[in-house]
Amino acid sequence: MPQVRSIAGGHRFTFTDLSGETRVDHELEMTPKGVFKLMGPMLTLTGRRNLRATAAALQRHLERR
Repeated sequence: MPQVRSIAGGHRFTFTDLSGETRVDHELEMTPKGVFKLMGPMLTLTGRRNLRATAAALQRHLERR
């Protein structure tokens, strides 16, 4: 995650071996600070939409192999 003074948090990835396949779990924490706390609900909606799009793109890429 880029270093942004108005938002605290980060990414956590967990990789699990499933008998020849790998499961990837991803957690993202974003906590707005200062006046950006007022934009929290909007950031949540935008972040979820972006994460879903990123996960779908990653899945398409991996399944092409």
